[in-house]
Amino acid sequence: MSEDRIQLWIGLCFVGSFCAYCWYWYIRSIIFYYKNGFDYSVDFGPSMSSDDGDELSTPRQKFLLGWPFSVIVTSVLLVFVVLALIGVLKPCVDCG
Repeated sequence: MSEDRIQLWIGLCFVGSFCAYCWYWYIRSIIFYYKNGFDYSVDFGPSMSSDDGDELSTPRQKFLLGWPFSVIVTSVLLVFVVLALIGVLKPCVDCG
């Protein structure tokens, strides 16, 4: 492991774990709502709320928009980090 790639390894651990967390809860939500006949009156999974406790979305919005958006964003970030680690993308170390 070289000195200039330590940030990428830290990013891989952080983004990879958050990506796995999002995929885990999205798959669990799919299974839960499938077994419930897609009844969105029951909230499932971790809350997507702000710091002051206001709910940002209904269970339906969380299932159809929140989790898929989180999964897509974290997966794309993870792909960029992996591509930088294997050398396809070159991170700018001494720009400027």
